[in-house]
Amino acid sequence: MNDWQVYRRLLGYVTPQWPMFSLSLVGYVIYSLGNVLLADLMQFLLDSLDDSVRVTSGIVSSIAYRFFDNSGLGRVEFARIAVPVAMVTLAATRASGFFMGNYCMSHVARTLIHRLRCQLFDKMLVAPSIYYDAHTQGALISKITFNVEQVTGAVTKALKIVVREGLTVIALASYLLYLNWRLCLVFIAVIPVIAVVVTYVGRHFRRYSRRIQSSMGDVTQVSGESVSGYKEIRLFGGQRQQHERFRDASQYNRVQNLKLAFADGLSTPVIQTLLALALATLVWFALSPDILRGFTAGSLVAFLTAATQLGKPIRQLSEVQSDIQRGLAAAEDIFAQLDLEEESDHGRYEVARAAGAISVRGVSFAYRGNPDRVLHDVSIDIPAGKTVALVGRSGSGKSTLVHLLARFYQPGEGEILLDGVPLADYRLANLRAQLAMVSQHVALFHDTVYNNIAYGALADRGEDAVLAATESAYARHFIEALPRGFQTVLGDDGGGLSGGQRQRIAIARAILKDAPVLILDEATSALDNESEHRIQRALDNVMANRTTIVIAHRLSTVEHADSIVVMDAGRVVACGNHQSLLQEGGLYAQLYHQKFSL
Repeated sequence: MNDWQVYRRLLGYVTPQWPMFSLSLVGYVIYSLGNVLLADLMQFLLDSLDDSVRVTSGIVSSIAYRFFDNSGLGRVEFARIAVPVAMVTLAATRASGFFMGNYCMSHVARTLIHRLRCQLFDKMLVAPSIYYDAHTQGALISKITFNVEQVTGAVTKALKIVVREGLTVIALASYLLYLNWRLCLVFIAVIPVIAVVVTYVGRHFRRYSRRIQSSMGDVTQVSGESVSGYKEIRLFGGQRQQHERFRDASQYNRVQNLKLAFADGLSTPVIQTLLALALATLVWFALSPDILRGFTAGSLVAFLTAATQLGKPIRQLSEVQSDIQRGLAAAEDIFAQLDLEEESDHGRYEVARAAGAISVRGVSFAYRGNPDRVLHDVSIDIPAGKTVALVGRSGSGKSTLVHLLARFYQPGEGEILLDGVPLADYRLANLRAQLAMVSQHVALFHDTVYNNIAYGALADRGEDAVLAATESAYARHFIEALPRGFQTVLGDDGGGLSGGQRQRIAIARAILKDAPVLILDEATSALDNESEHRIQRALDNVMANRTTIVIAHRLSTVEHADSIVVMDAGRVVACGNHQSLLQEGGLYAQLYHQKFSL
């Protein structure tokens, strides 16, 4: 999209707020007319001192003489009363218009930004997994924070200046045309030159703005990594490395900002010089004897006053170019995100509660951007209510298979069926309602312990069900020992809890969901032997009569599985129970003696 298309789409968010926008325009019109009438007031004042000219030739003077009684007063005496009253009235009216225009426009702009930020956040909530794979966490956060704030500048500040100062320029230019259209052509002649300067500088603004946005993503990324990984940084002595990474990212951002400031700072004096030349030429022509004959002293001063007032709004209109270009560059990136396709959800099939039979048929898969397949022609049948363990070296494709089951990704070849129905035929929300997952990377939110367990669709399960779930997960005792019990607010990602406590909260969440298919991806990896033994007993109860897929490296979590699937390099190399696989003496036996031995 070009600049106008981006800005037009941005302004499309203003349409629902047309009443406030209209009030803003009314306010700015009042403000602009106030500027014109203040210049015209000079004509009233000076013409009142000269008995040889018609005192009512100006706008303010004609209004004053028409609506106020001047009987018994001379011209100077009437002006002595009328001019101060007019000055105060115009100043108050102009200030009221300025306030109304600014406040209403700020209301429109901030509402626009709020809607835009919420839309971008909502889009991220439904974006496909490949979207997250292609961006760093810092870059994604930067889009919601920094990029949206750049749009704020283009809308809040720029829109106010463009409308307010634009109307002021129109009003003053119209007044100059009214007084003397020939002299007004001097200012009109300099406008194309200013437009060329603004256009040329604007190209540099856009380029530097894109670089600044990218560099802010790098700054945010390094900052986020350093905060979340501060323990590893200190243990491995990585302070200097992180310092250099952050310094480089911040330095690049600094350089690009300085380039933007240089272009912005250079354009302003160039435009001011052009305006000064235009004003000097205007004065030279205005003082010509031929031109002077058409002016009274008051009208000449009013003309020059109005011409001088044109400098400020024209300068502000040129300076706002940098804000507009930064905002357009940010809006362009934001709209690109908003236009991304959401997760594929074309299925129509729904079921209240699935039986849990899973069939994987000839599934192959490769992550986008990686030509090597992670899965190769994988076929597995998991009967409803049975427990299947996936075993293999790291990188063998176990977790990828689980991600395909949850439809975070689509298989490149083959298909996965749940109760004989292809996953693609299910409504996405309904499919995921049939799944509960506990992984080694527990995701906890900055909220109460209770809300972390009764999360999302589980919020209406009731307090008794939550307590029962925590009891089954052997989590209730330590939760009630927290400062505020279940109402204790957790830190970032469960900060303040041990790894075992965090996983027990995640297990309680999965127990509360009571889904027909349970996925345990290293669910007990952070627990000590005693806690693992307790939770394993709880999981045994939860796993009963439901399909369970277990990914684990500990013997205790797989040896009692109904079936064990051994994977290597993305392929299924063996299937069977614990004893039969040991007797075969293949990869499973090798892993058993290397890693599973207690």
